[in-house]
Amino acid sequence: MQRKNIALLLAGGDGMRAAQSVPKQYVQIEGIPIIAYTMRAFDRHPLIDAFYVVCRDDWADLVRRTATELAFGKFCGTISAGESCFGSIRNGVEELAAQYLRPLPPSSEDVPSTPLSESFDPIVLVHDGVRPLVSSAIIADAITVCQRHGNAIAALQGEEAFMTGDAIKSMSMIPREELWGAQTPHTFHLSALVEVFDEAQRKGIKDSQSLYTLMAELNHWPLYKSRGERVNLKITHPEDIWLFSRLVSVL
Repeated sequence: MQRKNIALLLAGGDGMRAAQSVPKQYVQIEGIPIIAYTMRAFDRHPLIDAFYVVCRDDWADLVRRTATELAFGKFCGTISAGESCFGSIRNGVEELAAQYLRPLPPSSEDVPSTPLSESFDPIVLVHDGVRPLVSSAIIADAITVCQRHGNAIAALQGEEAFMTGDAIKSMSMIPREELWGAQTPHTFHLSALVEVFDEAQRKGIKDSQSLYTLMAELNHWPLYKSRGERVNLKITHPEDIWLFSRLVSVL
């Protein structure tokens, strides 16, 4: 089955800053783990054909059990996380490439097979598993912008004054109109992701904060902005879990 739009949900972190007894993506809110809310957002979206969760092997059973219990029909499995976000994305891309960028069988003996990468190149939405409030509009716009321009980075324009300087004083500022916060999803065609990780390996790049920063380090410009939202928060600190739990109770 050809799947046009595939989500890769990153859930491999330890989440130490959240100060919880389990990684933050597995904290239970209203009886289900936070990652389940993220999975649900992609499972319900009409433009998403499939999604995978990149997680540590010791949490894979919980992820698969959650997908079964909540009847997530578009869940296609787990992928082993790496030692960092960079490694997790790379593992996810390699697994998707193995599944989807394979040669197509020939239609007859006289017609040679065509590499799947040439005839079918799915869009991949790489999304933080701890951004559980990603909206339908964010997902749709990421796909639209990627279809139009070849990539999409969910982004939100800054609304506060930004100070530069050290921990004590500021001596200059950056106009907020020039600054955008990069959220997720980060959206690219699968073949482009394969190529960028090949390039990173050739250049000796072994880590990067995110897919966006990796593209920037490799000078892959321009990167196009897609819709971001304030509510598309990344759960990082204890207060984020508190805020998410309150939002879930009223949504």
